[in-house]
Amino acid sequence: MPRGSRRAIPPGRAIPRVRAPDRARAEDALRAFLDALGFDPADVELRDTPTRVTRAFIEVLTAGYAQDGLGVLGSGFTSQHRGSVVSTRIPLVFTCPHHLMMAHGQAHLAFLPNGKIPGLARLFRLVDAMSHRLILQEDLTHEISDALREMLSATAAVVVIEAKHGCIAVEDLARKDTIIRTTSSFGARRNVESLQHEIDVTLFEPWKTSASDAPSPSHGSKSPSPSPPRPAVRRKRRTNSK
Repeated sequence: MPRGSRRAIPPGRAIPRVRAPDRARAEDALRAFLDALGFDPADVELRDTPTRVTRAFIEVLTAGYAQDGLGVLGSGFTSQHRGSVVSTRIPLVFTCPHHLMMAHGQAHLAFLPNGKIPGLARLFRLVDAMSHRLILQEDLTHEISDALREMLSATAAVVVIEAKHGCIAVEDLARKDTIIRTTSSFGARRNVESLQHEIDVTLFEPWKTSASDAPSPSHGSKSPSPSPPRPAVRRKRRTNSK
């Protein structure tokens, strides 16, 4: 795609939106829905519910349909960095099309750049844009991976999503803490395995900063070390191996 051109994110694996949302119709439909369930839409606690639900779906939960695909990651900055870029614990919320219930969790990304690196905050915007649609978790994982390949021409990438689903909790409360993990990757097997390892290390290895060092005897502090910042972004230099 020529530099400077712009396009909307294609529906891809998400449920496609075939027309612009109509707030008034959505609110009327929600009132009819409440009435069909046997509730009075005019009840003081339900009076504004259709407006609130419509706003949540249009302005947040499906806002990704209006995002600009190229603008999410930008064209990237020219970079000679040959190592990996890893970003973990990116919070996300998406809506499952089967029950229209939300799932929430975290995305973990790792990729080997191929001459271009985006502004790192744009990785978070990418996750938001892709997840704020009606989409299954496994498809969302592939969509983010595809974006890293198509928009940044990354050499290799691994995307992992871990999420808890509202539909699982509703069907069986005992499973409310069940975490669903999905993975998508591309690139040479050696690179993919290395990136997967880096994600796991970043997630489970203690955060190595001066803030996590033991207090000096002169201070005698017994306060716990601060938690590591989240989400985490790491750059790693790549070394040649024989």
